[in-house]
Amino acid sequence: MFTKKEKNIILIIALVLMAGALWSLLRTVVKKQRPLSSGDIRMESAFQREDEQRSESDLPLKPVDINTAGLMEIEALPYIGMEKAKALIAYREEHGPFSSPDELTRIKGIGPATVEKLKPFITLQP
Repeated sequence: MFTKKEKNIILIIALVLMAGALWSLLRTVVKKQRPLSSGDIRMESAFQREDEQRSESDLPLKPVDINTAGLMEIEALPYIGMEKAKALIAYREEHGPFSSPDELTRIKGIGPATVEKLKPFITLQP
């Protein structure tokens, strides 16, 4: 037979071992989460995109000069996410400054409708 003190020690050891086993199981489950598949991405696109959900308080206070603006300024524009902002800067560095807003349609993912929506928020300084 065990004394009361020994029973308590055994109980504490058992609890610590169970907690460790649960922690290990949790870490294994988190590591083995499956990556997104293309089907998941298509399903997600059925919801509004994050950059289209911006509130008016998130919009730039004054028009952004897309010929001189940095990545964060361009990304803050409505309808422009991080990837389009990077593409815009890459295009600008390769081809020089934009001469008109319509030139933005040369960037993948930016069409005429998006350009029209962007016009109130952008400017082009020579």
